[in-house]
Amino acid sequence: MNRTGAIVVLVLSVILLTVGLLFLCAATRDSARFPLALVLLAAGGAGVVWSALSLRRLRDLSPENLSDRITELAKAGGNGEVTLSEVVAQLGVPDDAAVAALNLLERQGQAHRDRVGERDVYVFPGLKPVLVRRRCPYCGSEFSVKTAVYKCPHCGGDLTLKRE
Repeated sequence: MNRTGAIVVLVLSVILLTVGLLFLCAATRDSARFPLALVLLAAGGAGVVWSALSLRRLRDLSPENLSDRITELAKAGGNGEVTLSEVVAQLGVPDDAAVAALNLLERQGQAHRDRVGERDVYVFPGLKPVLVRRRCPYCGSEFSVKTAVYKCPHCGGDLTLKRE
């Protein structure tokens, strides 16, 4: 259902609730109006609940909200990559909503589509892990950043940081 339909149902439900409350007030004088008041209140309450859940689902499936969840999914994966099937499976959304959100991320420049083997992968360059190593510019030796070495033990040259 679309947003306009859910809003129409919400408005009609509020009207039913209002009329139901009026009949409930009138039931203090004439008890024959009490069952009708209960039916109107139940129908109005059910309509409000249904339309609220529909509007919430539509909001969750909007490309703007879904793109944030996809970015979090790519970040949680650790490699800054996500496929369409992963998005559909992990987030429990329809294919067309996932495609719309991924296209939005591409238009914004946050991700780009890449082909790895036989599958299409959406790569998030800002989330790719960066490997930093200490490197000697003279002899080419490499050392971990975790070790407190600032001079090359092989040739004595000053080590520089290299990002990969």
